[in-house]
Amino acid sequence: MLVKDKKFFLILPLCLASTAPSAGWAEEEEPQVVAEIQSRHIYSSDIEATDDDIDITATKFDLTYKFKVAGELPVDISLGVGHKDINADTSVDLPSRLESRRLGLSTKFPVPFVSDDRFFMGIDILPTLNTDSWDWKSGAFRIPFRSYLIFKESDDFILVCGVTVRPEYEREVIPLIGLIYRPNDRLAFNLASDDPNISYKLTDATLLRWDFQYAFDEYEVTRGAQEGVVLQYQEISSGFGIEHQFNEVFKGIVSVGGVFNRQLGYKDDVGKVAPETGFYTSARLTASF
Repeated sequence: MLVKDKKFFLILPLCLASTAPSAGWAEEEEPQVVAEIQSRHIYSSDIEATDDDIDITATKFDLTYKFKVAGELPVDISLGVGHKDINADTSVDLPSRLESRRLGLSTKFPVPFVSDDRFFMGIDILPTLNTDSWDWKSGAFRIPFRSYLIFKESDDFILVCGVTVRPEYEREVIPLIGLIYRPNDRLAFNLASDDPNISYKLTDATLLRWDFQYAFDEYEVTRGAQEGVVLQYQEISSGFGIEHQFNEVFKGIVSVGGVFNRQLGYKDDVGKVAPETGFYTSARLTASF
């Protein structure tokens, strides 16, 4: 297992917050398309216990269509594509790139047989294919899903709790908990999202952000000496950034920060590297229309 017990309990609170789905579903009445592209570079850092080093550049594109069935039931349909370039000087036979493809279907609805209209349920189904190439290998196909309960006191206070289930992963079940809390017009804790952050509004168009991200992913290697073996990719990152709403359509975010608790290792114990804490820069552009 990639995570040592002590490290796991240290990062667990962040992991739980980061895995929570968005609960702010009631704001959009009309169908909406959201497109997002992001690029992040983790600068070269040493690998523990060796003289080797590694740097990683990751890009991803997400497209989401949000609408309501019969004007009541909110549904999100999404497509995500990710690419990682790995430049590693190490004796471990790591792939030079990792590719991810993910579909998503999400919905939220009032809890059955509960008269309190502050309680909702959510279900997300996320078919995923992670490999080191664009080949469509059936052995790499997984269908993670998550189910959760939402308590919405108001738009300013929302709690989420549930579970994420990832069949065939080493860590198949992950508890899920999240919070949205806006104590005033400027400060917001958005920890019930796939983009967890704490933000402070400088102006109506500009926010300062403290961002969190994580990855506990698995990729099936399709080429080279490790063909058919699963590579586990793990990291936690946190940093500061600035978000600016250019107009009604476009929003940009730039951030810098640190990446820690990093490991890349094969599931069959044929090799593992543990990069030291690294430094990253990230840029993201979102269009909503």
